[in-house]
Amino acid sequence: LDGGARALFGLNINADAKVDGSITEKEVRALFYLWNSALATGDSRIVASRYTKNPVLLPTVSDTPRTDFDSVKDYFDAFLLKAPQGKIVDGYITIGDGWASDTGIYEFTMGATGDKVKARYTYLYVKEDGFWKIQHHHSSVMPEGIDMGQPITEDEVRALFGRWNDALATLDSRKVAFRYAKKPVLLPTVSDVPRTNFNSIDDYFVNFLKLKPQGEILESNVLVGHNWAQDCGIYEFTMGATGKKVKGRYSFVYVFEDGDWKISHHHSSIMPEGIVSAEPITETEVRGLFNLWNDALATEDPMKVADRYSKRGVLLPTVSDVPRTDYPAIVDYFTNFLKLKPQGEILEGNIIVGTNWAQDAGIYEFTMGATGAKVKGRYTYVYVFEDGEWKISQHHSSVMPEGTMGQKITEEEVRGLFQLWNSALATLDSDAVASRYASKAVLLPTVSDVPRTNYDLIRHYFVDFLQKKPQGEILEGKVTIGQNWCQDAGIYEFTMGATGDKVQGRYSFVYVYEDGEWKISHHHSSIMPEAVLGPAPKPEIIKKPVGMVPAVASQKVVAASTVAAQMS
Repeated sequence: LDGGARALFGLNINADAKVDGSITEKEVRALFYLWNSALATGDSRIVASRYTKNPVLLPTVSDTPRTDFDSVKDYFDAFLLKAPQGKIVDGYITIGDGWASDTGIYEFTMGATGDKVKARYTYLYVKEDGFWKIQHHHSSVMPEGIDMGQPITEDEVRALFGRWNDALATLDSRKVAFRYAKKPVLLPTVSDVPRTNFNSIDDYFVNFLKLKPQGEILESNVLVGHNWAQDCGIYEFTMGATGKKVKGRYSFVYVFEDGDWKISHHHSSIMPEGIVSAEPITETEVRGLFNLWNDALATEDPMKVADRYSKRGVLLPTVSDVPRTDYPAIVDYFTNFLKLKPQGEILEGNIIVGTNWAQDAGIYEFTMGATGAKVKGRYTYVYVFEDGEWKISQHHSSVMPEGTMGQKITEEEVRGLFQLWNSALATLDSDAVASRYASKAVLLPTVSDVPRTNYDLIRHYFVDFLQKKPQGEILEGKVTIGQNWCQDAGIYEFTMGATGDKVQGRYSFVYVYEDGEWKISHHHSSIMPEAVLGPAPKPEIIKKPVGMVPAVASQKVVAASTVAAQMS
């Protein structure tokens, strides 16, 4: 995370994003990188915890919506094996009352293979239990399609190690370097320097081959993907020059490049000798650390307060936009704050103890001795064991949120909003359809890489689309209602009146209450991915039938997907 994201969410990547009043576009974008940091942990439970209690995840490679913690976790169990890390290439942010959306194109680099994959995304963030969470996540393939993969068996993957080992036997460093891909990464066992091109890899093996090494795999685990394969385990080298035997842990990631399997990523590391023992601390002792800090406040000496923070401590004060990230900055803050003669008391808190770290988060109240005023706030302390003492690594203090009342709407009324849009389609008037969208709407059509982000672009899209005389039917959908927003996401089917063709697609409508009326803030439609990519493993989900919705117009109207309908 960058400095702005850390200032909003704290240093711990497993921490939740706390709601603190309004949110900026920069902070909305930072929510993506908080999710991306969760991916980097490789823990599907941490990723799933970034979603709300009743989310909707429409994955890129599965037709099955994931609508609860277990099904979201199930999806990421498989996806995280690719070691994905993402970046936003192009995005559009909309902020409402208690919600925000980020829509556009992102690109993932798969650490397991080095592959890069672009896709279109939509995130809808909402406030839940005082935190920003992902209510809706829709990811879809770019319309250009996906190439076919090069088949390879597990035995053939293991044989690739033999080819590399044979190159070692030649004692020719260039022949070894030729076994690596054009954009390789070699992380050697005994060097801190990553080797990322032919010359640097050749340089490493010039010295290593002087030992006349020959390797043998002792334990292996193979994983085969789309034009990539991975072999990880333990191998042992016999050094012909000395007779010495050395074990190590290895990871080879192979990619199919220019008609041959090459090493894209090679990570070799020594066998671990042990784990640093944890410094024991009880929950009572963690709470006592607050009292040490509070006692330092009572001295009215800003340097004594700053001494309670670690060498790289971060203080995010309640009434300052400036993060304090070093000793002088922390001293400066408390120089003024201590003039109020504050003394604090924890009203409620939750403690977590980890390995050489602990967290205390909750609500505290200060009594200002200089004025008699009492002020409540929310707090997070993260303590670390440093130089034989527990210190504050991160201290985040924020005002108590007040919240606002939202516009009421029922699930039937949400579904009825779709009928209004569908009725507009029936008029064959592109202006009538475009008027159903909010002032800052985003429309992501199925077969176009161009987001439609204003009235003219949306109207232009429907000029052509309405020539097919589309009318649709929702096959399955899920409605979620928030504060001044609601969403309807699922699968629908279009019947083209001009041709009689029927086309299925996935849809997401996010509605916002704008100028006294519910409008479409975000409309994302994508092809059914299993038709392109093949079926993905499906979790056990009990599907509820779509409820009947009263007709809004006199003519028969059924739900449809604008994007899927363009496929022909």
